[in-house]
Amino acid sequence: MKKRMCLVVLAVLLVLSSVAFAAGLPKKIEVQLPASAGGGTDVAGRQLVEFINKNSDYTLTIKNNTDGGGVVAYETIRTAKKDGSKILFFHTTMLIKYATGIYTHSPADEFKVAAVGLPTEKGGYILVVPKDSGITTVEEFIAAAKAANGEYRVGVETGGSSHIMCGIMNNELGISLRYVESGPDTEKLTNLVGGSIDCALVNANQAKQYIEGEKVNAIACFSATDEGGRNSVLPDVPSFKELGYNCIFGTYFYVLLPTSADDDTAKALHDLYESAATDPETKDILTKAGFGMEFAPFEENANLIRTQQESLVSVCEQLGLAK
Repeated sequence: MKKRMCLVVLAVLLVLSSVAFAAGLPKKIEVQLPASAGGGTDVAGRQLVEFINKNSDYTLTIKNNTDGGGVVAYETIRTAKKDGSKILFFHTTMLIKYATGIYTHSPADEFKVAAVGLPTEKGGYILVVPKDSGITTVEEFIAAAKAANGEYRVGVETGGSSHIMCGIMNNELGISLRYVESGPDTEKLTNLVGGSIDCALVNANQAKQYIEGEKVNAIACFSATDEGGRNSVLPDVPSFKELGYNCIFGTYFYVLLPTSADDDTAKALHDLYESAATDPETKDILTKAGFGMEFAPFEENANLIRTQQESLVSVCEQLGLAK
């Protein structure tokens, strides 16, 4: 086992070394990350960067930039220099903001995709309610929502993943929740415990902290694919799919550059991130945090982002979320 581990690490280091000599990337790279520090997206982004910084000639620096709901970070990269000195690390939420009209520039057409991280986790976001609500099952949740006559408040980040998932959940459960702007997951949970909202969909890693602190009850989770599946971070929480509700949503992570960047620069970044994700220790940390991912082959990037964007545009139109 030790010999195999050494061979894996050696292979990763050889890949990183070849990238360092072959690519025209600048040694210092700013990573625009449109999420709050300490949140799930930030944890994933920093873990990948930590490995790259330790095992390559590059220094990547995370810059949390949530201005304009992430739009400022998007535009910083869309209009950046082509040399790769500034890149964007984010996920499907960016495509949702485009699909809902919050962001007007097409990610599939107006950015160059360096890498696409596909989820290895079968389960996704967790539906949580306050502990003192007494609600513990989907049936009880549906009953409470219906009894509120459209006034049952769900916290969302407008135009974000949770917004789309709540729309899907509304349709699948036959309920009508009232959307309340609550910001990212960390703020949703604060608002939930504080009584400003009645429920929320949040990532499993942060939900776990509040469940263990006996502040919230976990009701069910979204699955990442049509095959269904629970979230490994909270394996005791049933999936909507297994309970008979087709609540499916998968989050892809994207490393993006301005369209002016060349393919060699993009491929070099792809190789750096792919090497980080295949490192056993990094992979284990990401998986335990609920953000396990594997990077798709570089040649598939453009098709993956376009396919997901078109799908989200269609969903948003169906749910009446498109402006």
